[in-house]
Amino acid sequence: MSVSVIDFGKGPNGEDLFKYTLKNENGTELSVINFGCIITNFIFEGKDGKKRDVILAYDKVEDYFNDDKCFGAIVGPVANRTANAVFEIDGTKYQLEVNDNGKNNLHTARLGSLQKRVWNAETTDNTVTFTIDKADMDLGLPGNLKCKVVYTLTEEDEIKIDYDVVTDKKTIINMTNHAYFNLNGHESGSILDESIVFDADSFVPVDNNSIPTGEIKKVAGTPMDFTTAKKIGEMLDMNYEQLKFTNGFDHNYCINDYNGKLKIAATVMDDKSGIVMEVLTDLPGVQFYIGNYLDKEPGKNGAVYGQRNGLCLESQYYPNSANEPNFLRPVFDKDQAFKSTTVYRFSTLAD
Repeated sequence: MSVSVIDFGKGPNGEDLFKYTLKNENGTELSVINFGCIITNFIFEGKDGKKRDVILAYDKVEDYFNDDKCFGAIVGPVANRTANAVFEIDGTKYQLEVNDNGKNNLHTARLGSLQKRVWNAETTDNTVTFTIDKADMDLGLPGNLKCKVVYTLTEEDEIKIDYDVVTDKKTIINMTNHAYFNLNGHESGSILDESIVFDADSFVPVDNNSIPTGEIKKVAGTPMDFTTAKKIGEMLDMNYEQLKFTNGFDHNYCINDYNGKLKIAATVMDDKSGIVMEVLTDLPGVQFYIGNYLDKEPGKNGAVYGQRNGLCLESQYYPNSANEPNFLRPVFDKDQAFKSTTVYRFSTLAD
């Protein structure tokens, strides 16, 4: 295992930025940068012996500064949507940025949240540890936060992400990673021929602003049913109101038998490359998003990313869990830590 560090330009305020590349004995590589803890590359050998970079990303850090798609970033402190951009703790209302459909909040802030900041970084041979502090009421959220995110590349070809966020005041914490994957290579086009299976019998329906209705609905008999492996495109074109509301899959899947322990939540398979990605989480939900709003986005190495050229599997508490009484609420008290682990485990299809 080895680590290398190269310059990656300057931050929005002139900060020094770096790209950290971890490489294991199999030749698998993971690269991350200290702006937004962004994953910029994951290079893995397919069944045909060809190495592919499966992460949609940019070549230049400046392209991330105004990116509202959160390519590869750690998103927080509150990921996904919050209805009316408001939540309440112990009778006190807290106002977040209104940045989604004219009244809601998405991912804490478009440009000011943790995915748009420069983090401190330390490395070992197989880890990069990022840390940052958030002041009380910064971003509208109570609590001074001490945030730590550790990326590990294992010899088993896993990207392991460990979160450890401590607050000094009761607050909402719901962090995730927003990497876009294409298992045939970031430049290869549509992911609709990839197959996916979820360990989830239920999902969270939303309204036409992508805010959860509060219902937890069984997937059986709907296009949301990936309890057995199906091609994403096979289900996409079915006449179903939920898919119309979100222009395609952009929904939270409720992991079966949630108990706070790490378990496989989803598995993605690509027949062309033979690459398989298992997603493990200890959180109750995974947001499945298929890049419905990508549109001729200039990417790295001359690639242009079109609609549904990448998929995201974002482990998290359910959307709007700060407000919805039917959902497990991610409230953390003074000196209580948000601790969570997500693993993206790569392998190839068996003969």
